[in-house]
Amino acid sequence: MQLKRSVVSLLGAGLLGGTLAALPAQANSVASYSFDPVLNQFSFTTDTDVLPTAQLLTGPTRMVIDLPNIRIQSPRNEVQTNKGQLRAIRLGQFQPNMGRIVLEFAPTYQPKLSDLNLRGLTYKQWVLEMPNTGGR
Repeated sequence: MQLKRSVVSLLGAGLLGGTLAALPAQANSVASYSFDPVLNQFSFTTDTDVLPTAQLLTGPTRMVIDLPNIRIQSPRNEVQTNKGQLRAIRLGQFQPNMGRIVLEFAPTYQPKLSDLNLRGLTYKQWVLEMPNTGGR
């Protein structure tokens, strides 16, 4: 099953803590990302404006965030979080001009796409808000 959402929400909010990763600086890239298991929020920052698209996939349940015109330098970067509802974070180059972030959820977390809120603080700063419970 595949659901897809185009994202254009631009609202204000604060910075998030938790799992944090800073990536090597480069043009048109993901500059940093973090996961806050207390707030159950994933955030990322790019060094250039981007308008991501998001899909919720199953088997295992995961959120796929595509980033047009963004380059991911390393072939595949994976962080095992096993915190809150998130099991792993993966970054990779899906296509030559499309970076991708994959958030793999814990097996017991089964949200609907409508439960997940990916919103832009700016066109460079994005937050995915996840409900604390995700039952279908």
